[in-house]
Amino acid sequence: MIRLAWARLRRELGRSLVLLAGILVAATGFTVLTGTAETQRLEIVGTVGKNFRAQYDILVRPKGSTTELERTRSLVRQNYLSGIFGGITLDQYEKIKRINGVDVAAPIGMVGYVTRGGSASVDVTDVLHKGDRTMLRVDQTRVADRGLTRIPYGGPLYQYVTRRPVRVDIRGGHSGDARQFAKEALPSGREVALGPSLLAPDEVEKSGESVFPSEQGASMGFWSTETADGFEMMPERLRDVPRGRALVQVSQEFPFMLAAVDPDAEARLAGVDQAMVAGRYLRAREAYRTTPDNKVKEILLLAAARPYVDQREEVVVRRLPAAAAEKVVKGTPAAVLKTYLKSKEGEVVKEATLDAEDSYTRMLDAWESMPKNWWTPLTRYWTAGPTEYREQGERRLAAVPAHNGPEVWRDPARDKAMGDAATFFSGAESYASAPVGAADVQFRPLRPTFTPNMDMLAIRVIGRFDPEKLPGFSELAGLPMETYQPPAARPGDSRTEQLLGGRNLLPNDNVGGYLQTPPLLLTNLEGLGRINSVTGGTAPLSVVRVRVAGVTGPDAVSRERISQVARDIVAATGLDVDITIGSSPSPMTVELPAGSYGRPALTLEEGWVNKGVAYRILTAADRKSMILFTLILAVCGMFVVNAASAAVRARRVELGVLGCLGWSRPRMFGAVLTEVGVIGLLAGGLSAALAAPLSSWAGLPDPGVRAWLAVPAALLLALLAGLVPAWQASRVPPVEAVRPAVRLPGRARSPRGVTGLALAGLTRAPGRALLGASTLTVAVFALTLLLGVTYGFRGRVVGSLLGDAVVLQARTADYVAIAVMFALAALALADVLYLGIRERDAELAALRATGWSGGAMARLIVTEGVAIGLAGALTGAVLGLAASLALAGELPVAVIAGAGAAGALAIALAALAAVAPALLAQRLPLARLLAQE
Repeated sequence: MIRLAWARLRRELGRSLVLLAGILVAATGFTVLTGTAETQRLEIVGTVGKNFRAQYDILVRPKGSTTELERTRSLVRQNYLSGIFGGITLDQYEKIKRINGVDVAAPIGMVGYVTRGGSASVDVTDVLHKGDRTMLRVDQTRVADRGLTRIPYGGPLYQYVTRRPVRVDIRGGHSGDARQFAKEALPSGREVALGPSLLAPDEVEKSGESVFPSEQGASMGFWSTETADGFEMMPERLRDVPRGRALVQVSQEFPFMLAAVDPDAEARLAGVDQAMVAGRYLRAREAYRTTPDNKVKEILLLAAARPYVDQREEVVVRRLPAAAAEKVVKGTPAAVLKTYLKSKEGEVVKEATLDAEDSYTRMLDAWESMPKNWWTPLTRYWTAGPTEYREQGERRLAAVPAHNGPEVWRDPARDKAMGDAATFFSGAESYASAPVGAADVQFRPLRPTFTPNMDMLAIRVIGRFDPEKLPGFSELAGLPMETYQPPAARPGDSRTEQLLGGRNLLPNDNVGGYLQTPPLLLTNLEGLGRINSVTGGTAPLSVVRVRVAGVTGPDAVSRERISQVARDIVAATGLDVDITIGSSPSPMTVELPAGSYGRPALTLEEGWVNKGVAYRILTAADRKSMILFTLILAVCGMFVVNAASAAVRARRVELGVLGCLGWSRPRMFGAVLTEVGVIGLLAGGLSAALAAPLSSWAGLPDPGVRAWLAVPAALLLALLAGLVPAWQASRVPPVEAVRPAVRLPGRARSPRGVTGLALAGLTRAPGRALLGASTLTVAVFALTLLLGVTYGFRGRVVGSLLGDAVVLQARTADYVAIAVMFALAALALADVLYLGIRERDAELAALRATGWSGGAMARLIVTEGVAIGLAGALTGAVLGLAASLALAGELPVAVIAGAGAAGALAIALAALAAVAPALLAQRLPLARLLAQE
C-alpha cells in the first residue's frame, strides 16, 4: 500500500507538492510559534513575577469598611486610607501577628487631620517710605488645583511698619492679643502703645465671625525693622529675622494626616528607617513629659519632608499714604483708623508668589529646633469619611459633594474659655478658623475631635523622612505605596488635560476635599495610646498590612499559603480581608463637580487597584495562545481537508476501477490515508530542518530540539485532516466513478456576464467554496480581535497597568501566527480555484472555443476568488467585531478600522491567490479537452 501511495504521489507531483506545501507551512508555523509562545509566556510570567509581589500580600480592614463598589468589582479604591479611622483593636492586631505563616504584620492607626500653619516672608524693605513709618495693605489669594481655584482672603492685612524698636512683654502673666502689649519707642525715649490703633475691641471676641478666612474682615498687624514682631521671650534662632529688614509674614496652613505605626514592623515592611533625611527614627516605646507636674503628654513624631499639596499664595502689597502710618502713633482709635484705611486704595509696590514648599520646610525647621520648654499643643483634629460615588458606567463614577457645617471647625465652649490666648503658642491654630481651602466644595463628611484640655497633649517632631527615598516598589502594583504617596488623579479627557496643563490634580488644605494627602506625621503605637487615653478611642487601628512567609512568586503553592493566612485572619478576627498580591492599578474615570472658586468640572482618571490581575493575566495569556494555535490548526486542517478531497476527486475514475477489481472499502480508505500520511511525514521532516534557519531569519527564538515536534505534529495533522476524504473515497460506488463531482442545478439558468458565470460556478460546488471562504474567515476574525485588543483597547481587556505592559509585550508572536493563517488561507483558496478549473476544464475549453478571450477567462477565475474572499472577509470581520464588543463592551473607531483593514487584506489575498489558477485557465489544451468531451 505504501508503494502504491508513493507511486501515486510521483504521478500527481503537482497535487502532491501543493499538499506538501500546505502541511509544511502549518507544521513549521506550529513549531516556530510554539517556541515563540513559550518564550513569550516566560516573558509574561517574568513580568508578572517581577511585579507580582510588592510591599504586602494581604490588607486587613475593619469589618464593613469595604464598600459595595469595591466588593462587587474586586477593587480597592484610591485613597482608601483617608476614609478609615479606627475599627481594629490592638487585641485583634496581636492575634494577626500570632497566625502561622505571617512574616510581618504592620498596622496603621489613622488619627486624623491636623492643620498647622507655616509662614513665608515677603521682603518689603525697599518699598517703605523714607520716614520712620509706613502703612502697607497686603491682599492675599490662595491658588490651588493647578491655578483653577482662586480663593481671595475676605479682608486685607494692614501692616504697620516702623523703623523704631517695638517691645512686647507678656512675662507678667498677661493674656490677650500681642498688639495689646506692643509699645513703640519714640526718639524722645517715650513709648507709645500700638494697641488702641491696631486692636479694635471687637477683635478680642470673634465667636460670631465666619470660620472661613475668605469671609473674614480686615486685620491689623505691626513690624519693626529693629525688633521684628517685638517678642523678647522667643529665642532668636527660632525667628531667623535679619536686622534692619521689613518683612510681611504670610501664613499658609497645611493638612497633616497624623497616623501611628509600629516602627519596627514599618521598617521591615516599607523601609522608612532607610528614608530618614533629618533627625532620627522612631522607637517602638518612647514618649516623655515636658513639665514637672507631668500634665503635658508630648507625642513624638516623624514628618514627611514633602508637603504633597498643590497650593500657593499670591500676595499683592500696596503702600498707603504716609499719613496713614502717622495716625497709629497719634493714638487714632482702631475703628476710625480702619474706616480711613478702607478709603485708601494705595499704590501697588510689590507682587509675590509664595510656594507651599518653602513655608512647609520653614515650619519643620521650627518644630525640630524648638527648645524643651516650648511645645506645640495638639488641640483638635478631624476624621473624614469616604467619598460617595454615583455609578455612571462600568468604569465611570461621579463624586458626590458632602456638606460640613461651620460647627465642624470650632468648639464654642473652648473658644469662649481661650479667647485669643492661643496666639501665644508657637504653631497653635485659631480655634474659630477653618483652613482656607475648606471654603471650597467638599466631598467627605468630617467629624471634629477636641481634646478636653489643651495642656494634656502636645506634639514634637524628632525627624524627617523623604517618601521618595523609600525602597522602590513596582508602580505596576500601585497599592502598597499609597501609604506614603499622594493620590494623583490624571486628566481623563482632552478638555481636562488642557485645563490642568497636562499635569495631575493634587490635594490641597481642603480637609474635606476630594483628594487627600497621605500620612505626613507618624507616631508610634504608644503615642497613639496616649491620644486615645485623652479622646476615648477603643479600636485605634485602621488597617493591618500583612506579608506572608514563604511566598516566592505566582505559583500555586505561594497562592495557597497566602489564601490560608487570609482564611486564618478572618477566622481569628472577623475583619475584612483583601488579598492584594498580584494586584495592579486599573483605570477608573471619575467626574468631579465644579468647585466654588473657579475650578470647572473635571474628568479624572484614577488608578483603583484591581485585585488578582496577575492571575488573570497568566490565565489570559495561556488562553490567548491556545485560541491562536487552535485557529492555526483549524486553518491548516481545512487546507489539508480541501487538498486531500481534491486528490480524491481527481482519482474518482481510478478509485472506481479499483472497486471493480475487488478492492474493499477499508483497503481504499487505507490507501488514501496512507498517501496523505506520507505527505505529512515528508512535510514534518522538512519543517524540522527549516525551523531553526527560519526562526533565525525572523528574529525569533531558536526552537532547538522542539523543532522535531514538527514530525509527529505534521503526521497527526495530515492523518486527522485526511480522515474525511479517505472515508469519502471508500464510499464512492464504482458505477458513479465517472460522474461529475459537482451538484447539478435544479433548473436551467443562463448566467449573464463574467460575474454571473463565476457565481454559478461557485454554487455548483458550494462545500468547496465554503471551505475556501472559511479559511479566510478564521484569519480575518483572529486579526480583527487582536487589533481590537492591542490598539483599540490598549490593554484594557485586562484593565490594569500590568495588563497594559503584558499586552505591549505580546505582539510579535501573535501577528506571526496570524500571518501564517493568512498564508494558509491563500494557499487553500488557490487550491479551491485550481480544483474548480480541473473539474470544469471541458466547460472552460468550450468557452474559449466560442470566442472567450484569455483575459475574460482570467477575469472569471479572479472574480470567483474575490467572491470567496469577500464572503470570508465579511463573515470574519463581523464575528471579530462581535467578539471584541463582547470582550470589552465597546467598539472604538480603531477596532472598526482594524476590521476593515483585515477584510481588505483578505480580499486582496484572495485576488492574488486567483492569479495562478487564472493563468492555468488561459493555457488549457482546447483540442484535447474538446475531443475527450
